[in-house]
Formats: sequence, C-alpha cells, structure tokens
Amino acid sequence: MPLKRARKARQDGVETREAILAAAEQEFADKGFELASAREICRRAKANSALMNRYFGSKEALYRLAAKRLFGDLGAPLAALADGVKDEKSWRAAVREWIDDMLFMTLPTERAQKLCAGLFRHEVTRPTKFHDEFKEAFGRPVYEGLRKLLAMKVKDEERLELLTTSIWAQVSVYALADVKWHKSFRPAGVDNRAWAEKVTDSICEQVFLAAKNAKGAKE
Repeated sequence: MPLKRARKARQDGVETREAILAAAEQEFADKGFELASAREICRRAKANSALMNRYFGSKEALYRLAAKRLFGDLGAPLAALADGVKDEKSWRAAVREWIDDMLFMTLPTERAQKLCAGLFRHEVTRPTKFHDEFKEAFGRPVYEGLRKLLAMKVKDEERLELLTTSIWAQVSVYALADVKWHKSFRPAGVDNRAWAEKVTDSICEQVFLAAKNAKGAKE
C-alpha cells in the first residue's frame, strides 16, 4: 500500500474510532448502559458494528472507555485543587473553584458537562456492574479532593465529614435532576449559569462560615 494511502487509512481509522466513541457517550448519557443500543451507536457514528467491535471489542469496553473519558477529564482537576493551596486567599479560591466547577459540570449547557451529568444520573439511579469501579476511580478522588480542602480549616472529624457530605449532596442534586427539574431550581428568567453562580456563592458562605466557626472553637 502506498504511503499516502496508508496515512489516509490510519487517519480514517482515527476519525471513525472517535466518531463511535462520541456517539457512545451520547447514547449512554441519554439511555444508560442497559438501554443503550449498539445499533444506535453505529447509526449515530455512521459506522458498522464490525468496526465498533474492531476498535472497542464490546459494548462493555466501550462504556468503560466513555465513562473514563467523561468522568476523568472533568473530575481530575477537581481532585487536585488542594495541591495548589498556599494561603487563605488561594484556599478560598480553590473551594470556590471546586463548587463552581461541580455545579457547572452538572448543568445541561456544554456538551461534555451534559453528557457527564447524564451518565452520572444513570449510574446513581440504575447502577450497573461498573458502579463500584467508577465510584472508586472517579467519584471518590473528587470527593476526597473537597474533603482535603475542608480539612485545612475544619479539624474535627465529625464536623468535617458532615460539611463534606452536605456540600456533595447539594451539588449532586443538580447532577441527578433532568432538564425539566432544573427549571424548578431557579427563578423564572434566570439562566442556568447565572443561577449556578448564585448557588456557588451560597455554598461558599456556608463553607467559609464553618471554617471561621471551627477556628473560633479551636481558639
């Protein structure tokens, strides 16, 4: 095979593989693992089942890869926020970034965030056999990232756990809600992003007050 033709074949393969993976992300986010159709994924990607099997092996392998890309790309930076804290100002900024990014991740706006929220919603409401694996690989590091931030100010273990789980629960409500429910979470005429910023402000107030009270209790 001439070099030019070989390069084109490789490029076509990369594009087809990416098209199948993108289609799978959409299908899994819309329907969850069990109801997602391999035929529909191929239709969306304009590819055949033979190519899907060639590149990914199985629906299960494709699902795990889609979840890894969605959860990993959006969650990894949140898990590492505490590493950049140097003082009070950077601590407050990191807390705000964690909350703001989590809320933005769960709002039905940008494609990646929407798909991640959809997949998360299905895994929580109809857990698959991969649920524990995903929880440990993606959910726990993000949760522990928040806990590590809060532990810099709140030393009492019970108060720390309560504050961490409370914030986690608040942002998860947005992730688990569908588009219709999102409308009921905010006043009429206020868009998702603007409301997410207000919710971020509200949760940050809780965190900063808790940190202040924890410091006062220690003193």
